[in-house]
Amino acid sequence: MKLNKLIKTAIKYGPIVYPIIKKMMDKKSAPQPATTRRTPKR
Repeated sequence: MKLNKLIKTAIKYGPIVYPIIKKMMDKKSAPQPATTRRTPKR
């Protein structure tokens, strides 16, 4: 799933992106394509 890749990317980026993704998920509380589009595909 894309969520797995997002989590792996967050771990690779460090604890800097982790809280951002967690806050976004908490605020949206829904699997939307906007969350994956906001994260960089590096």
